[in-house]
Amino acid sequence: MDIDDLQKISGLDTDDMFGMVFTWPKLIEKINHQSIDIPSQISVGNKFLEYNNEISNILICGMGGSAVSGDYIRTYFADSLNQPIIVQRNYILPKFASKKTLVIAISYSGNTEETISGISYAIQNECPTICIGSGGKMENFCLGNKVPFFKIPAGFQPRASFPLLLFPILKILDALNITKLDDKVVQEIIQNLKQMRELIRPQTPTTENQAKQIAKKMHKRIPVIWSPYLCVANRFKCQINENAKQLAIAEELPEFNHNHIVGFQSLVKDNPFIVICFRFPSEHANVSLRFEISKEIVKPKVELLELQIQSGNLLVQLVTSTYLGDYISIYLALLNDQNPNTVDSINFLKEQMEVRGQTQSSLMKKLDQLSRS
Repeated sequence: MDIDDLQKISGLDTDDMFGMVFTWPKLIEKINHQSIDIPSQISVGNKFLEYNNEISNILICGMGGSAVSGDYIRTYFADSLNQPIIVQRNYILPKFASKKTLVIAISYSGNTEETISGISYAIQNECPTICIGSGGKMENFCLGNKVPFFKIPAGFQPRASFPLLLFPILKILDALNITKLDDKVVQEIIQNLKQMRELIRPQTPTTENQAKQIAKKMHKRIPVIWSPYLCVANRFKCQINENAKQLAIAEELPEFNHNHIVGFQSLVKDNPFIVICFRFPSEHANVSLRFEISKEIVKPKVELLELQIQSGNLLVQLVTSTYLGDYISIYLALLNDQNPNTVDSINFLKEQMEVRGQTQSSLMKKLDQLSRS
């Protein structure tokens, strides 16, 4: 497909994934001006959730893109917060979850069954719980029980709503005085994304468009994504999976120097792989050296592309690199003759889980029982 042909793009991108991603700066601005009321205490049935307690750890519960936003928060605050941040992608909470565990449950639709299950465990353990979503069963439960709910705009593909899932977490942590959200950083992100989207949007021809150029190099190949921040590599991998409907591999440096790198030894020269390296000004000096040595190992056998991310606050770097990756994944979808909006396999899984196990219905019953006990 000709990814410079705007008519063909709109014919395949039927729900306007490009348009959704284009709005990221506006979405960030919207969330930045939004606030959330957090009470000092609420009761859900016979359970008491206290929000003024000292927080010893933070659990971010979610699946897919919702959980990915937690990965970014954990990465960003790794060397500045005293409280550990754990991203929970499961039906249950860890045993340590207690009254001193802040639980932030995220589901864009408000109907993600694993997240709903996590909320029930949080209530049982009397964890101060705050939810983020656009509506659904989660919102109904929160409104009915006065659980703090950060409402975000509906109408987006969950994976295209990354700012709507990331920035509410920052607002919540700020509201609880766990950390402060620097407005200068937020404004820098907004300006960087506005500048970048002019360079990589569909109207910009391939000859001047880095995202299109990279997508063309990746076409009909299996991307192996390297990054010093796993959240960026994994997000890009997931976008390639869902948007472009193809497999990808995500690896973090320095960890992959202790396993993954050996896998290249048996590769023949004609192979389907291409290595995409995200490079950051903030990466550790030893990680930079490991990148150079790793490149020497694989270059004889695979093509390798480096994406140099501009300097700035770490959060600025993380969000900017993610924006570039999202655009690349949509162009790759078009090159694969795939509608970037559809996720038939995921929809089938959800339908079959409800048909065969009535999983969501039973989980909502459990939540209702908690609120009435």
